[in-house]
Amino acid sequence: MSAESTPRDSEKHVVVLDDDIIVLRATARLLRAAGMRVTPTTSAKEAMEHVVCDSADAIVSDLHMPELGGHLVLAMLARAAPSAARVLMTSETDFARVAELLVPYSVDALIAKPDAAVKLVPMLRDLLSSTRGTSTTRGDNARAHARTIVRALALREYETESHCERVAAWSKRLAQELELSPTKILEVELGALLHDAGMLGVREAIIQKPGPLSPDERFELRRHPDLGAALLTEIPVLAGALAIVQNHHERVDGSGYPRGLLREDIPLGARIFAVADAYDAIVSDRPYRRGQPDASARQEIASVAGVQFDRQVVDAFLRIDVVDWLLVGQRAVGQATDRPPAPDHIDA
Repeated sequence: MSAESTPRDSEKHVVVLDDDIIVLRATARLLRAAGMRVTPTTSAKEAMEHVVCDSADAIVSDLHMPELGGHLVLAMLARAAPSAARVLMTSETDFARVAELLVPYSVDALIAKPDAAVKLVPMLRDLLSSTRGTSTTRGDNARAHARTIVRALALREYETESHCERVAAWSKRLAQELELSPTKILEVELGALLHDAGMLGVREAIIQKPGPLSPDERFELRRHPDLGAALLTEIPVLAGALAIVQNHHERVDGSGYPRGLLREDIPLGARIFAVADAYDAIVSDRPYRRGQPDASARQEIASVAGVQFDRQVVDAFLRIDVVDWLLVGQRAVGQATDRPPAPDHIDA
């Protein structure tokens, strides 16, 4: 067994589907080196038969297949073999277009082919370590869909998964402190997870630009709340996240974007998220400074209550016990794998 493999991996059967023989063989070698049992094939029909008849644990499929698109193969297997993990590989660079396939076609994870050598094995291990094929609540289903989109964001090395998980957990805790209904609390959690979904529609050159943005580039960047809302409109299970996704850059004094909304005109979920997001930005390390302690973050947020943040939300934040708050953030990090943050202009 490879030094990189684990006893768990040796029990897992993965079907690999790709019409490119070179990629197919390379992927099979990679997974076998990790101790997994691999069935490679260039036929969509054979791949589906292996997954269903041999009870494979996962399938890794190329997006563009001659007889049947990989996304269609995964969608059919979601019904025929729901316990099998479904990973879509692509050489596409238009992540906004590909991301639109994730939820409707029941794709668990998306990976770019150039990243497969490093990221495919950890991704499969993560998917295969979770309990699959069991009954789930509406909330569990929605969270799974949301995390699929968050993974697509992380692939562009724009957003860290751990940041999304932390702000979602803290936003949920704030919503609980404000005594919102369970339905509203779930909507706040989902919206916080997906707040920057619209970045999938922003050009890679802007996301990764190391220097200041031009006025035209900044205008394009500031369209991402509306782009995110447009994306989620096509995914009914995530409709509750729209309010935060579309309004997470608004400020209660009206100086935010994209619409410059004032006070209560900003949805409460977006006002809640703003506090959680600011807290995470203050306490997290950045390339140009170390993260600040909790006490400094609380003081800074309190100082702009009624200007940048909703005073009611800030009061709720300050009521939460410090240890309780920090534990919420620490538990959330267990949901994610960190990646480098994007350039600092993205926070604008």
